[in-house]
Parts: sequence; structure tokens; C-alpha cells
Amino acid sequence: MVTREPMIEFHAISREFLGLAGSVTFKPEAASSFETADYLGFHADFTKMTSLEDVSLHLNNKISSIKRSLQLKSMGNDPSLTTVLQKIGLELPSIQNCLDTFQGQIQQQQTEMKSLEDLKNSVQRNSEVAHHLLENIPAHLPRKASQNSMANPKDDKFQRDPIQPVPEKKSTKPKHIVREIEYLLMEEFNHVPGYMKGRMTYDQINAVIHELNAAVKAKYKILNQPLKSLTHLTRNQYNNFKEQETKETKGQYFFVEADIKDFTRLKVDKKLQGIFNILRHCHRLREVRGNHLVRYVLL
Repeated sequence: MVTREPMIEFHAISREFLGLAGSVTFKPEAASSFETADYLGFHADFTKMTSLEDVSLHLNNKISSIKRSLQLKSMGNDPSLTTVLQKIGLELPSIQNCLDTFQGQIQQQQTEMKSLEDLKNSVQRNSEVAHHLLENIPAHLPRKASQNSMANPKDDKFQRDPIQPVPEKKSTKPKHIVREIEYLLMEEFNHVPGYMKGRMTYDQINAVIHELNAAVKAKYKILNQPLKSLTHLTRNQYNNFKEQETKETKGQYFFVEADIKDFTRLKVDKKLQGIFNILRHCHRLREVRGNHLVRYVLL
């Protein structure tokens, strides 16, 4: 541990040395650029020293540098070492080229590292979006049916005599594809004016679309059946559906309020009429009026 007295003496010596160094008139024009830089470097380094060990280490390093400089100077005057120095001089450009190549590789790796970091951030953002979508699947979208087996796997009879799937009979009758109302996208919902939406949510509107599609499907299932296969009730419905058709609805899929009451659990009220306004605004439906009846045609 350094005592107080040596420290006081060291600081006094340092101040005296710095004062002498500052009083010396140094003329750069009288020395070479190397000597000027060496002097300025020594003066700047010395002013930063705070302990005697730092001063000693700094002076030893300077002495070693001077010795190496003198050795190199003497080597330049030695004819036997001139060839070695020339070879070293010839190899310096190739070493410089290698250093430049390494520098270029380092810069390229840094650029690739930045690209990989950007890719990592992009993948992380996409993963967060996918996770959010997975946790917020709209209720109207179909979900994967859960496999609930009522049979006991420990039952020997079940294990011995598994039920063989019955092969489906290929129907020769053409399948009728019933058109459906496309669900709203979130972007479309956001562009609906606020006075139309009121307090209705995105999921509520698409849930109504799901019910309306079920009504249209049930209606045209009856219309696509042969008359001979219809019951008395469904035949009356068939006749009503045909009477509702007009020239404007020919070849189009449509429904009326009676279909909503017969095939869905929806209530025909002001809220439903507000949803119809939104669907017309989003080009999902159009109205065809006539004979005291409003027909909602699918677009």
C-alpha cells in the first residue's frame, strides 16, 4: 500500500517534470515528423499517468521502442541483411492484399449478419401474428371435428371385430352447388361507416351470414329435389319458392324473410335489417322488390 508521504513526493516530482517539459521550447521544424509525433505522444501520455508504476512502464516501453529502432537502423546498413529486407518488402503487398481480402470478408459477414437479424425479426413477427390468429379464430369458420369414440379400446370384441367402413355409393346424379354469401373481411368491416355498424361486432355480422347461408342451402335443397320425392309440406314450400321468382331473379340465388323464419334461429328485427344494410354496402346482397315482397339476391 502506498503511504501518504511518497504519494505527495510523487505528485510534486510529476508537477516539476511537467513544468520543465512545458518550459522547453520545442521546434517542430528542427526535427523530423517522426520525432515530432513521438514527442507529442510522450507528452500526452505522461500527463495521463497517475502512479509511479505507470511512469516506469511507459519509460520502459519507450526505451524498448528506441532499441528496436536502432536495431532496424543497423540492419539497413548491414549488406548481409539487405536481401532479407528486400524479400520482406516484396511480401508486404501480398500481405496487404490478404488483409484487404479479410477485411472484405468481414464486411460481407457483417452484412449477412444484419440480413439474418432482419430475417429473424420478420419470422418472429410472423410467428406472433400466426399465434394471434390461432387464438382468435372467428366463430363462423368451420373447425376440425373432434374424434370422440364411444367404443372402449379395452373391449375384446371391439379389438377382434373392428367395424369396417361402408364404401360410399357413387351417385350418378349431378351435385347442385348452392351459392353462398362470402364472409366479411376485417378490412371491409373497418371501412363500414360507424353509423351503420353501431355496436355490432365483426363476429356478429359473420355469424348472421353463416345463418343466412344455411337458409339458402336448405331452400335450394328443396328446389333441386324431384317433385315425386317431396312430402306434402316440402311440396308446398317448393310451390311458394317458385311463385316468389321473377324475371330479375331468374338464375340467381335469393331468400326472403319467410326463409329466415323457417330455416334459421334469427329474429327479423331492426338489428337484422341493419346487418342487411351492411351487406348491401359491402356488395354481398341486393334487394329486388315486387308483389309486396322483398327478395335478397346474393351477389
